[in-house]
This record gives sequence, structure tokens and C-alpha cells, in this order.
Amino acid sequence: MKKIILSLASGLVLCVSACTGNTPKAAQTDCAIHAEAADPALSAAIDTLVDSAVARGFAGGVAVMRDGVLVYSRTAGSASLSEDIPVTEETLFEVASVTKYFTAVLVMKAAEEGKFSLNDSIAVLAPDTRLAARGVTYFDLLSHQSGLGSTYVAEETTDGDAALAAIDKTEIDEEKVGGFRYSNDGYDLLGVLLERVYGQTYETLLQEKIFAKACLTHASHWSLVDLTNPHIVAQPLTPFPETLRPRNYGMLASAGLLISVADLARFEKALSNGSIINADSRQEMLAPRGDTRIGPATFGAFLTDAGLAGRRLRALGSEDWGDNAAMHHYLDKNVIVAVVTSRGPAEETGEPMFRNELTEAIEAVLFAAD
Repeated sequence: MKKIILSLASGLVLCVSACTGNTPKAAQTDCAIHAEAADPALSAAIDTLVDSAVARGFAGGVAVMRDGVLVYSRTAGSASLSEDIPVTEETLFEVASVTKYFTAVLVMKAAEEGKFSLNDSIAVLAPDTRLAARGVTYFDLLSHQSGLGSTYVAEETTDGDAALAAIDKTEIDEEKVGGFRYSNDGYDLLGVLLERVYGQTYETLLQEKIFAKACLTHASHWSLVDLTNPHIVAQPLTPFPETLRPRNYGMLASAGLLISVADLARFEKALSNGSIINADSRQEMLAPRGDTRIGPATFGAFLTDAGLAGRRLRALGSEDWGDNAAMHHYLDKNVIVAVVTSRGPAEETGEPMFRNELTEAIEAVLFAAD
């Protein structure tokens, strides 16, 4: 990526990232200017938190945006478990279920483009299935209200038709139909349906409808990169499972996003300012759909109360092998916090995930005076 830094008298720094690589040519001239303006006091406070995490094994990144301006961005630690390969601003992290938030955006975009309505049955794209006969809608899948669970059965197939057939055979919790039941299977199914309605791969849809629109230059997908190369992808506490490394429909739309920490924050900014979907679609995404232990569920995320900081939108992800991530958007303060890491800590340690520890501590720093 070619990066040009322009320093202005006001202290504002504008980073113009050329949209290169896989970005469609049509989108190149539309790339937004990424604004950066370091906040020395904030940086010092968050650096202390990151330094403490690094001393306990953290490898990852932290980014903070205020009013659309990146006021803090830092990467730290090693991307390799065996070599000294520093995490950089280009290092990709598997953000696990944060992928669902991106999938929800693609579904909203498809609805905007008239491919279907959210309350339509999936029968047109998935005829002759049990789920279609039950009248399952796109809304049901987005809001985790279909009764489907998380069997991960789609991890066993690289074929979309086979993935659909496998998901269609899984158990449905009748008591949860119309209520909340967190469902990886439901989002795996949305990936299949998106590919069918567009006639394109999920990865292509991510690139054309999200990455290009938000001018993300450090974002990719599980299926497109060498997962074992620490110069590209931060390596987790335990190796990525070999059985999951090939392209499969269990990782595709529910867990397979790879992204840098700054681009995760930039994505949320672009989503909020109308660069990806329109204002009505955005409000539809933010509406609470059902109570969970985290807070009210939205499409692909959760909406919680952050006290004096107001409404907090949370997109969260974690994996058994150590990757975990969080994107918090304090909607009433127009502040975005992103944290990504490949280093857990391991579940057996009993320690809180770095995503939780850091976001909570950063929140306290950001809103201490409120």
C-alpha cells in the first residue's frame, strides 16, 4: 500500500491510502481520506494499558476514533510464536464472530438493492428445504430468531449446496423460534444465500460492497491468504486447525474475516456515515431484537448501556485457538474503539480475554470526566 502523509498547520494529519491490490478500479477514485490526529494525553494513558498487556503476552492492536478521526492507533507484540516478527499496521487478525456484523451489512445491502426484503421467506433461494417450508426469513437469520443453533456442520463442506443441505437437517429449538438463540449456522446459511442471490463469492461481495466502499486496504478473508505466514496473519496461541484451513462454509460468513485494527475502526466509521449502506438500513441494523446475557441483540452485534457514555454497540469475536476481537461504538459520543489480538489469553488460565480487559480499561480512560 502506498501511503502519503500530509501534515497541516492545525495539527491534523491526513493519510491518503491508494486503493491498490484487489480493490476494483471503479472504487479507486472514491477512496476517502483517513483523518488522523494524535491525542498525546490519551496516547500516554492507553500506551500504559497496552504495555501492561504486552508484558502478559498480548500481541495485537488498539485503535480509537473520535468524531471520525483516528486519535490513537498502536500495534504491539510479535505476530509469530517462534520468531521476532513485529505486529504492524498491516498485520491481519482473525476477528471470528465480528464477521457476522459484516455479513449483516451485506444482507442489508442486498435488501437495499432489491434482491429481497428482510421479511421475505428464504424459499426463493432455498426451495425444497425444511427451513423454507417453515417460513424462515432473512430477518429470522439476522436476528438469531430462526431456532437454528451452532452445530458448525458447515465446517465439513466446501460446497454451498452441501452446506445448505447440512444446515437444513440440524435441530431447531422450537422454544427459541421467534426468540433469541445465538446461531453460527444461521449466519453460515446467510453466506450461502448471499452467494446465490448475487452469483458471486462471499469474498468478492466483501471486497466490492464493503472493503472498496470504506477504502480498507488491510482486510481480507480466511480463504484468500496463507494463514500460517506471520508476515501476513498474526499467529494464534495454538495453530489454526488444519481441517478448517481450506475454504469452508463454516468459516465463510460467520468467522472468516481477517482485518487490521485500524481498518476495523475505519469500517465502522464508513458504516455510520453512509458510505456502505443508507441511513434507514443502518437504523434497522441498530434496533434491539432480543435480550441476551451481553445485552439486546442487533443484527450481527449487541447494543448495551455504557452508563454516562450512553449507548454502546458491541461486535465481538473469539476463537478457541486464541484470536479475539472487539469493536465498540459509543453511539452518543461518536467514539469507536477497536481491539484485536491473536493471544487469548488461553481459556484454561481463567484470565479475561485481552479484548475485554483493554476495551473496559480504555472506556474508563475515555469517559473518566463524564
